[in-house]
Amino acid sequence: MLRHTAILFMALAMSSAALAQNPPANEPVAPPAIMVLGTFHFTGGGSDYVNSPVVDYLSPERQAEIATVLDRLETFAPTRILVELPPEHESEFNATYRRYRAGEGALAVNERQQIGLALAARLDLDQVYAVDYASEMDFGGMFAAAEAAGQDDLLAGFNAFMAPIQAQLESPDQAARPVLDRLIETNSAEMAGYHALYLLTAQMGAADNPVGAEQMQVWWGRNLHIFANIARLAGPGERVLVVYGAGHKYLLDQFIDSAPNLELIDPLAYLD
Repeated sequence: MLRHTAILFMALAMSSAALAQNPPANEPVAPPAIMVLGTFHFTGGGSDYVNSPVVDYLSPERQAEIATVLDRLETFAPTRILVELPPEHESEFNATYRRYRAGEGALAVNERQQIGLALAARLDLDQVYAVDYASEMDFGGMFAAAEAAGQDDLLAGFNAFMAPIQAQLESPDQAARPVLDRLIETNSAEMAGYHALYLLTAQMGAADNPVGAEQMQVWWGRNLHIFANIARLAGPGERVLVVYGAGHKYLLDQFIDSAPNLELIDPLAYLD
């Protein structure tokens, strides 16, 4: 009797293990969970309309601050990490990653490497993915079109909206703040609200020369392409971290949150 009971329990255990490995075809699979970490550019300068101050992120103090950020992001347990880099540079970027993991080189001073590659190495991921889509916006052309159309109020409104943002982001005081604090700020609702500025620029120009609307098509289109690149890499059940310039976060979050097959994750749930 005992022998038959033992055989029965063994059979049940094996059946349970098989079900765990091969769930029924009708069992729902979790959608990809995608977190967009909006970042400031560690190198300072750059081609953004407003740029961050330059800081030595290789100093021991800053490296410790970055390690704290990585500790928080590691709890999200991403299975893929995506960065703001044109796909044609992905192979070279991952060659740098392999050299770093082999102890043959140090990480450069940019958020793609200091966050993306450093976290990937911690998680023992095979590679990091490049998902950017290149385009340029002609701010000068928009302002010129607004002047030609006599949109003085619109230009004044743009400058009034922009002034406190520019003062905050370019302030030398920013350099003294810990990396974690700055990332919490760049992923805040207040920062997301700055995207309204693009709806001012969309109005610049005349009906027969709608430069602002045309340039905003470029901006929305670029982010839609980036979103599509992200979505193509996000398989069912995966946890995806996207390390991207904070200016893109508003639209990327909106696209991901609106997609019926994706789940948006708030980075503040892990950073705060």
